[in-house]
Amino acid sequence: DPEIYKLTLLDLLDEAGVRLLLHSFASTALPLDDGDGWRVVFETKSGPVVIDADVVVDGTGDGDVATACGASFEIGRPKDGLVQPMTLMFRIVDFLRPRFAEYVRENPDQWKGVHGLWDLVEKATEAGELTLPREDILFFGTPHPGEVSVNSTRVTGALGIDVWDLTRAEYTARRQLEQIERFLRQHVPGFETSYVVQSGTQIGVRETRRITGDYHLTGHDIMEARSFPDVIAHGAYPVDIHNPKGSGTILMRVPQGRFYDIPLRCLLPRDTERVLVAGRCISGSHVAHSSYRVMPISMATGQAAGVCAALAVRSGRTPREVPAELVQEELLRQGARLRLGSGTQSRPAAAPQPR
Repeated sequence: DPEIYKLTLLDLLDEAGVRLLLHSFASTALPLDDGDGWRVVFETKSGPVVIDADVVVDGTGDGDVATACGASFEIGRPKDGLVQPMTLMFRIVDFLRPRFAEYVRENPDQWKGVHGLWDLVEKATEAGELTLPREDILFFGTPHPGEVSVNSTRVTGALGIDVWDLTRAEYTARRQLEQIERFLRQHVPGFETSYVVQSGTQIGVRETRRITGDYHLTGHDIMEARSFPDVIAHGAYPVDIHNPKGSGTILMRVPQGRFYDIPLRCLLPRDTERVLVAGRCISGSHVAHSSYRVMPISMATGQAAGVCAALAVRSGRTPREVPAELVQEELLRQGARLRLGSGTQSRPAAAPQPR
């Protein structure tokens, strides 16, 4: 439930003693005079707010702060620089699950897990009712009966660090939402009386900058379920590349029962000190990024970045000087699921098979 989730996050931050600054964004970062930290400027309705820090953790997803601190980066796939498309999520209520389940039983080739309706989408596209650059509809159940979360808008040719692209993408996605809602009501059993109850506050961005770190995670690392001595998080989500040019998705699963490691070095920008990155902007290739970009893995790298930053400040070191073993030890103390070496400490029996 997104509304409960919002309040839960605020409560957790409050319990941890975090000082919040909402309705702001980082615009500039400057080195402190002694070189032992950064001065980050945040733009707000009250004017600029300046915060000095010994260590900065960039959790923007776009690498905004790390880039301002001098970190180099890559964008998009190697052959043309294109990034994965954007999506505006929305929730629909008054969905009659038994009616839809009956349709799926009668048309088993038209629904696979959480997506499908290929024939209906093709027919509606040919009739001009849908102008989506995709071939299917994707939605998930929620904790509430009669409600689904729809992940089917797709905006291509837009970059999430360009405000004009974001503006155009927002408008385009909301037009697509209108088409999808009408299509579902008119053509898909179970959606006859359904309606949209909520959409994202802003469009969702899958891919922008990937900071160049001390290690560059690759698609080969993902598919081989590679281990690293400085592991700080695991991933098992598939390589999941939404076609930057339109229809089609590349989906390649990690070997069943296995998972890959994310090394601490992926969180350390190569070209700057006293900065860590977390989430989808960590160091890796376009292919690897399509797996580690998702929320659970972003949360794990965020925890690791926070631990490393705290250890650095407490010990008077830079994050790069903090031994990975100390970060791992603290993560395990906090209850992180982390396999180390032979797996004698907090080793998951097997990575869950992603769906």
